[in-house]
Amino acid sequence: MAIWSMFVEGISVLLTQLAQLLDGSFGVAVIVLALFVRLMLLPMTLRVAEQGWLQQRQMAALKPKLDHLRERHAKDPAAYASATQALYREHGVTMGLGSSLRVAAVQAPIGAGIYAAIRQGVAGAGGCLWIPKLARPDLWLALIVAALNFAVMLLNPAMPEQTRNLLQFLPVLISFVLVWHLAAGLGLYWAGSTSVNLLQTLLLRQRIRCMPS
Repeated sequence: MAIWSMFVEGISVLLTQLAQLLDGSFGVAVIVLALFVRLMLLPMTLRVAEQGWLQQRQMAALKPKLDHLRERHAKDPAAYASATQALYREHGVTMGLGSSLRVAAVQAPIGAGIYAAIRQGVAGAGGCLWIPKLARPDLWLALIVAALNFAVMLLNPAMPEQTRNLLQFLPVLISFVLVWHLAAGLGLYWAGSTSVNLLQTLLLRQRIRCMPS
């Protein structure tokens, strides 16, 4: 607990210093911190996103063979599982979540510490941009975060077309409801982080265009 308290306190001090450099605007300091943290993590998260897309592409290419194995071993699940694993090994398909878990292991404590520091700081913070009080929720900010999440989902090349219309609205709705009930200072961090998610999606689409067919 002492280490965690020191971590949160360090972020609080950093936010205070950033605000002083930015004409005393705690809200702008939150946005700058969000952009900095996510941009620092961008090479790692982009690589994981690209690996996920490549894995999905491999799975789509193997679907006819998987369907054939499913029919062949319809009455023997163990044989089907064994044949499937052999097919994956033959084509170099890895089903592990190692990279994704490593990214989550890095992002989760950083995000939790920043959120805790912002929650402490918004009580004494004023307004930012059109937001009169960072300690209170803001409807327009919630709509902006929802729109950013919608753009990320819409442009995500890893989302299958058949599920795009069904799934893209749930994260958008969740983000809207959460930000609408959070202090606006926390919503600003979410908005800054989601902006980098959108950049990551655009970069992933560009990388995919440059890949050989």
